[in-house]
Amino acid sequence: MSDYAIAQLMQKIENLIRIATVIERDGDRAKVDWGNDTPSAWLKIAQLGSEELKFWIPPSKGTQVVVISPGGDTTKGVIFPGPFAGGVPTGNFAGTITGVGDVIASEISLVGHVHKGVLPGTADTEGPK
Repeated sequence: MSDYAIAQLMQKIENLIRIATVIERDGDRAKVDWGNDTPSAWLKIAQLGSEELKFWIPPSKGTQVVVISPGGDTTKGVIFPGPFAGGVPTGNFAGTITGVGDVIASEISLVGHVHKGVLPGTADTEGPK
């Protein structure tokens, strides 16, 4: 194998998995900086999910991500959540969660649960105990 062919192969291997920084996002795609002020093409953003449960937490500008590029072709890369920079937030979450549907914890529905002892109107029924 020639030195040129080996160099090309090594470049593809190095490009299979890369850490990058989001520089622009539009819907379900983003551009990243590879670390040398070279922007990527528009790449799809992968998110956690299944047929029944989907999470959409797109990375914002400045977020570090992992880009997996099939065959080492960075124009076909897919963006995955990357290393968390900035320390773990209190309670392991910071931000706002919005969604459609119900949340059930300990067999209690967030949407369909009933409070006992709550009086209508302006009565103060105190906080949860």
